Amino acid sequence: MKQCPACNRTYTDNDLLFCLEDGTQLQMVGRGSDAPTALDSGYDPNKTLAFSPARDTNPPPANVYSQTPPVSQPQAQAAWTSPTPQYTPMPQAQAAQKAGGKGWIIVAIAAVLVLGIGIVVLLTMIGRKSTTANWDASANRANRTNSSNSSVANANRSTSTNPPAYFKDDFSTENWPTGESAHGSFYEGGQYHMKGKPNLYVYMLPPHTTNYLSQDADVKVMARSVDGQSPESGYGLIMHGKYKGQDYKLDGYGFLIYTGTSPKYEIVSFDSGTVNPIVKWDAAPMLRTGTTPNQIEVRAKGSQLSLYLNGQFVKSITDTSNKTYGTVGLYTTETNEVAFDDMEISR
Repeated sequence: MKQCPACNRTYTDNDLLFCLEDGTQLQMVGRGSDAPTALDSGYDPNKTLAFSPARDTNPPPANVYSQTPPVSQPQAQAAWTSPTPQYTPMPQAQAAQKAGGKGWIIVAIAAVLVLGIGIVVLLTMIGRKSTTANWDASANRANRTNSSNSSVANANRSTSTNPPAYFKDDFSTENWPTGESAHGSFYEGGQYHMKGKPNLYVYMLPPHTTNYLSQDADVKVMARSVDGQSPESGYGLIMHGKYKGQDYKLDGYGFLIYTGTSPKYEIVSFDSGTVNPIVKWDAAPMLRTGTTPNQIEVRAKGSQLSLYLNGQFVKSITDTSNKTYGTVGLYTTETNEVAFDDMEISR
């Protein structure tokens, strides 16, 4: 899928180069580009990645969770044509000698042959187009089978290129990835539960990108530690998240909290999977510790992103890397279980 960076309209025709509305050059979004979408036939939105987390004292380990490669598209069979038979008319003198009408018979036979070859070529081209269309449809169905409630997820998929002015996900409907392909993420009690991996981080991007677009949006979500032990490298909210490159590494911003002793927050930039701190861990006394939920809120306006914790303003940053669009995402580290609830997105 492609998206216009000026008006945010998206197009499923990957051969289209410029926006039909304002002429701006289109950019790839979703899998294999700057922002994967669920409608991209090769993009598997329910797959997730895990990479080494940012730490204050230790660099992230070299090993990462690799993304399951996307479904490879079968090569369409090349069209074929039969060679056109060469027909050379007889000289006029010979034609005059063939007064029995044989010349007209030969001409008629040649015409029939040419017409037949044309029909065969036309049918072959139609067959190629039909094969491609059927493969795209089956690929989309295959992508949706990773959802534990694919019928509900498909029904909630927005067909509009414009995001709604207000959208709420109370996690009563299973819109986010679950199961082994989602690193064991699951729904329980109307909340979405995630776990990280030792020395690695895990993030989730939603499949319904229209509803979850984060550009110029105010995003809120409740987050809590399930056992009261906060992940050491934090957990929280992703803004302007998208896949980058052919290996689908994370691009965007992370707004993270630590709810253990001496609660604190951190703001990071994800650059092709690499975690770069923008605001290193700083004290956040407004955060609640233990199992008590905390509200993380990020207000995006143009290139500015402002962090609020439990309704209190904390910090604003200015984007300098042109990461001003993408989707909301959820993030955690280590093996301590966390749960998310009551996400609200308003514009």
